[in-house]
Amino acid sequence: MVATVPGGVGNIQDIYGLSPLQDGILFHHLLASRGDPYLLVSQMAFADRGLLERYLAAVQQVVDRHDILRTAFVWEGLSSPAQVVWRKAPLQVSEVELDDCDGSGAEELRRRFDPRRQRIDLGRAPLLRFVIAREPGSGRWLLLELQHHLIGDHTTLEVMHAEVRAVLDGRAHELAARSRSAIWWRRRGWGLMPRRMKSSSRNSWPTSTSRPCRLG
Repeated sequence: MVATVPGGVGNIQDIYGLSPLQDGILFHHLLASRGDPYLLVSQMAFADRGLLERYLAAVQQVVDRHDILRTAFVWEGLSSPAQVVWRKAPLQVSEVELDDCDGSGAEELRRRFDPRRQRIDLGRAPLLRFVIAREPGSGRWLLLELQHHLIGDHTTLEVMHAEVRAVLDGRAHELAARSRSAIWWRRRGWGLMPRRMKSSSRNSWPTSTSRPCRLG
């Protein structure tokens, strides 16, 4: 298990068993020979590369705050699967080049990274993958995010986006103190936050020249 973590034992914060929900998700992931039915996709567009980099830096801050976002899953060679919380989990960002054609760059990006044909390495935290590309014919940058359902659902994405928005707005100090309870909630089938706190999340970015805009 230690060999699967960059930095070895010094980068391991905690080790937990899986919840029944996670056991089921992992089972179906391993059963699928192609694609992954538990990948969530979201897309955004940014006015320029600088704004995109600011967004990714803010996401990294949010990942650093939540144990579940720094969690990887290990099962090979073990009597039962385990989730391993890393102390440091850098974002994985890939840059691709889109075809210079008449079609939508966002649509091309989504086709190329369709969850029906894509899988991500569950042993490498965070279970978030980012693909970025310059939109042909414009100065905009497109981003596609893949998130695995083992670490959250659409509500998790809403909470993440709300916290990223706070960081970008210079309101990081208003966020609740980092808590290790996120794993506790996830092991019981929740996302990042208790249900009573979820209703305050918002699921879209305001559209303006200074912020990214959601594409789906």
